[in-house]
Amino acid sequence: MVHIDLATYKSLYLKTAREHVDNLKKNLELLNTDQSDKKAIFELFRLFHSLKSQNFFMGFEKTAHLCKIFEEFFRQINEGKKMYKTEVSNVVSTGIEKLENSLNLIDKNNSEPDLSPDIINLATKIE
Repeated sequence: MVHIDLATYKSLYLKTAREHVDNLKKNLELLNTDQSDKKAIFELFRLFHSLKSQNFFMGFEKTAHLCKIFEEFFRQINEGKKMYKTEVSNVVSTGIEKLENSLNLIDKNNSEPDLSPDIINLATKIE
C-alpha cells in the first residue's frame, strides 16, 4: 500500500476550497435575486459537493459533514423536491461562514473546529 503525505496537498486544498467559498457566496447572491435560478442552484450543489469531497479526502471530516448537509439541501432543490426560499439565506450564509472559519483554522493550526453543534443546528433549520 502506498502512503500519501496529504500535507503536501494542503496549500492546493486551501486555495481551491477558498475559491469554492467565493463562488458559493456569488451564487447564493444570484439565487437570492432570483429564487428559480437553476444555474445558481446547481452551482451551489456542485460546489458544496466538491468541498465535501475535498474535506473527506484531506481528513477533515467535520468540515466535510457541514458541506454534506448543504450539498443535500441543494440536491433536493435541484431535483425539484424542495423550493428555495430566501428565508433560509441566512442559514446558508452562516454555513458558509462556518466553512470559512474552519478553513482558516485548518490553515493556521492544521486542525478543524468541532462543528458538531453547528451541523445539527443548521441541519434542523434547513429541513
